[in-house]
Amino acid sequence: MSMNSSELAVFSNQMESWDPERVLLWALERFPGQLAMTCSFGGAGTVLAHMLHRHGTDVPILFLDTGFHFAETLQFKREFAARFGLRVIDVQPALTVAEQERLLGAHLYDRDPDLCCRLRKVEPLSRALVEMGVKAWVSALRRDQSATRRQIQILELHQVAPDHQVVKVHPLANWTRRDVWRYIERHGLPYHPLLDDGYASIGCWPCTERAVPGGDERSGRWPGKNKTECGIHTFSRKVDGATGGSLKADGVDSDAVDAGSVSTDTG
Repeated sequence: MSMNSSELAVFSNQMESWDPERVLLWALERFPGQLAMTCSFGGAGTVLAHMLHRHGTDVPILFLDTGFHFAETLQFKREFAARFGLRVIDVQPALTVAEQERLLGAHLYDRDPDLCCRLRKVEPLSRALVEMGVKAWVSALRRDQSATRRQIQILELHQVAPDHQVVKVHPLANWTRRDVWRYIERHGLPYHPLLDDGYASIGCWPCTERAVPGGDERSGRWPGKNKTECGIHTFSRKVDGATGGSLKADGVDSDAVDAGSVSTDTG
């Protein structure tokens, strides 16, 4: 099946009225064996991981192991993955923290946070997407998280490497933080312990503080810096109708493409 950005836009608009699990099932059906999810094990990410678990899939869940995660994050990741039998893959940077400090000095995250994020998150993820042959990348981005995310679409075509495109799938794009917590409560899911300690968005410990009162969900990230994103959702070039481009998903009959053909009971 080959889809260009214009066709994806049509599907994406139709999906605005779908529940997230229906979007996930659409992606699983269209990209068998070619789909991966990124997850840092915050609230929204665990919701999506649980949805995948409910459908018995072994979709790889990519965890960007930067070397700077909170101890609570690593422990919760292990416990959540074990409880639900998730296939979590730790994606490692080319350099260990010690090697990076020898080459570039200590506290790069403070002196040049963009470079630190690129070395420890962006480049490892880009490499993993290409090497694993990923053609659909599921993420828990939501429009209400921050101003930088308000325009995301449920489906987007992105160029992640010179010769590699992926469909980004955002099943929770039109959900709110309240929707996320309703799902967690309804299904009795465990959640990251720091979410009970004033943290709303949890990244690397040197660059994460408690959320600012009255601020958006990501207001505690990179405090004091003119930075709002680590780069994994901004490094790739979005392919629109003007720039063209298409993506072929193996093993799917193009005549079977029907954005309205999948349904699920979310329970």
